[in-house]
Amino acid sequence: MKKKFLYIMMALCSFSFVACSDDDYIPGKSELDADRELMTMFRVDDNSNKGDTDPYRCQVVNINDVQLRWYGVDGCAGYELKWGLQGNVSSGLAEDWENPKNIEGSVILGPDELEYLVKDLQYSTPYHFAIRTLSKKGEGHHSKWYGYGSGRQWSEYCSFTTEPRYDTPEVIVVNDVTETTFRVNIDRQLATSGSDDQQQKYSNYFEVVDGNFVMQTLTVAPSPTNPNAACPDKWKNYKLTQEDFERGYVDIDGLETNCVYLVNVQNDNVAVHWDAIYNTCVIRMDGVAGEPILIKHFADPNDTIRGAYDYNASRLDTIIDNFTADGSLAEGQIFYLEGGKTYYFAQNVSICKGFTLQTDPETVSKGNAKVLMGGTWTYDNGACGNAMNFMFGRNPQTGELGGINVKSVIFKDLDFDCPKAVHYGLYNGNTTGNYFINMYSMGMAVSFQSFEIYNCTFQGQVRGFLRTQGSNRKTFEKIQIENCIFYNSGYYDNKGGGYCWFFGDGALAKCNVFNDFIFRNNTIYDSPHGAFISNNKDNFDWPANIRYKFTIENNTFINFETRGGSKIFDMRNVPSGTEIIFQKNLFILAKDASDNRTMNSQAIDLRTVNGDGVIIYDFKDNYSTNAYLTKGSIFSSGFDASKNNAGYNFNVSGTEELAVHLGDEQDPEGISPTELMKNPNPPHHDPDKLMHRGIDLNNLYYNNTDKVRKSAIYRLGIGDPRWRQ
Repeated sequence: MKKKFLYIMMALCSFSFVACSDDDYIPGKSELDADRELMTMFRVDDNSNKGDTDPYRCQVVNINDVQLRWYGVDGCAGYELKWGLQGNVSSGLAEDWENPKNIEGSVILGPDELEYLVKDLQYSTPYHFAIRTLSKKGEGHHSKWYGYGSGRQWSEYCSFTTEPRYDTPEVIVVNDVTETTFRVNIDRQLATSGSDDQQQKYSNYFEVVDGNFVMQTLTVAPSPTNPNAACPDKWKNYKLTQEDFERGYVDIDGLETNCVYLVNVQNDNVAVHWDAIYNTCVIRMDGVAGEPILIKHFADPNDTIRGAYDYNASRLDTIIDNFTADGSLAEGQIFYLEGGKTYYFAQNVSICKGFTLQTDPETVSKGNAKVLMGGTWTYDNGACGNAMNFMFGRNPQTGELGGINVKSVIFKDLDFDCPKAVHYGLYNGNTTGNYFINMYSMGMAVSFQSFEIYNCTFQGQVRGFLRTQGSNRKTFEKIQIENCIFYNSGYYDNKGGGYCWFFGDGALAKCNVFNDFIFRNNTIYDSPHGAFISNNKDNFDWPANIRYKFTIENNTFINFETRGGSKIFDMRNVPSGTEIIFQKNLFILAKDASDNRTMNSQAIDLRTVNGDGVIIYDFKDNYSTNAYLTKGSIFSSGFDASKNNAGYNFNVSGTEELAVHLGDEQDPEGISPTELMKNPNPPHHDPDKLMHRGIDLNNLYYNNTDKVRKSAIYRLGIGDPRWRQ
């Protein structure tokens, strides 16, 4: 497009007489910028306000191309464009945008060129784009960059995510992994790639000759996780032979212990790399974990992170990040923190490699080590400024089309906190949006052998606790959480709730976060997130090998979701063969006489079971205290056989096994919360802005009375056992 599509907006030609900082967006030229060229902008809805109706808008085309268009500036020398992966440049910082390692491509165009097609980008990947106007006067006179943004100027972003790749056959599988070798198994046969319909789809996109997918080259390359890992030249661009195909595998050697490698086979007849390759395997080499490493506490008086020294806190996040890339340290490494000392995060920590983090057994007698997940300072408006999360996996780098396979991740004997986290009621909705562990929306596929937490406490996770998300595969062989306490977390929104405690979102049929979910001997005290367990699926057909199994035993739930009205199970549709073991859990609704709020509590929304329709319930000895009941139950929507609940439309012979009891024949009236515990009532309530905060765990222990000892809750060992002592 030439002159006929020159767009010179009135805003671009206007002048500003207000002195602004260089970070401020100025549509025209201020006195400070009088000698700089006018800044152009990409045509996006933020500045056109036309959305999809703008025929000259920037957009994704042809699945993985991005069509860029921008406003013209008269008299300029041209335009410079560049782009990078979202995860590398989304900070908006010049130091990130101007780091050559972060730039995937760039181009300089003439003054009459107002569009550019960025072709053949990686599939299912978010990119940021930037542009500036070039001046005829040369460097120092060019405009500011549009597209950097600063974290505040959302209208200065131009970001697009390419569409998912068409279905890809799994022609390579890697196994027999050792410290320095692995085997790449190759199956070229179209006939073994799936059903007739699936084979036809593959044939539409991949070259097939004599019934075999065409491939000539096998590549092995270090992952961006460890770009300097050893890799012999012969494997970087290995030409496959007929003998390799007849044998069915290639043995790779000379690799580096504990490091991650990307493995591909490709058809050299295809010019575009992302279309030439088949499925990608991401493989971590084996290694032997060494002796536990003690991370000695050091609170740096010159620390640049605000508030860190005030908390006498030692930095921890960089140590875990360095471990991920360190080939000398194997998965399974144990890290000890000093008992009674405080450590902190200043950025999110991506979990891409298995490890154990725990308080040193030799100093745990001084108390658990405390880990501050940010929360050491606040913005002037009161919102928490630096809340951090653990993250499952990370965003992909160039060439990373596979997933991240992680062995066991274990946390033990730790107290996690975000001390200056802000819930909705504190500062007029300036809420801290943090979790304990989250996942990037465009994160790589992840597979975890286990994710385990023992004897930890959690405060200040306001938005939710554990979330998976995104369009890629998520699988967990086991999630196990035992002997933990969750409290002082506040609420995220004006409805008094938040996001889910355990969110097993699955966009693909092969996702399974809840293969073996164990939650035992824990207490949740007045921490209003959303549903306890959710898979966010109304109607989904899982394959026959996907099962859910939940073991939820001996937990104490005090004021669980009484404001937000969320449910314990909010799963609507589950895979056939799902098993729910739900035993000896205690539910308490507690408030003082001056608290007038309604004590809502709901149990389950489970509507359909796919496939064979088999679901297994093992409900037994679940109890509640006898206060604030609805129709004789602590749940306004309970465990019963009514519509959308546990027994409806399923082969449950009766509702007794689903019931939550108040007492038994020796304790027919049950026991009230204040009779059972020293002082279970939350200290703050509406309209106090500290509602759901200020909770003291010393108030939860059972009263030493005959009534308590005679109660069914005490005699049968119901709930978290710690409060009996």
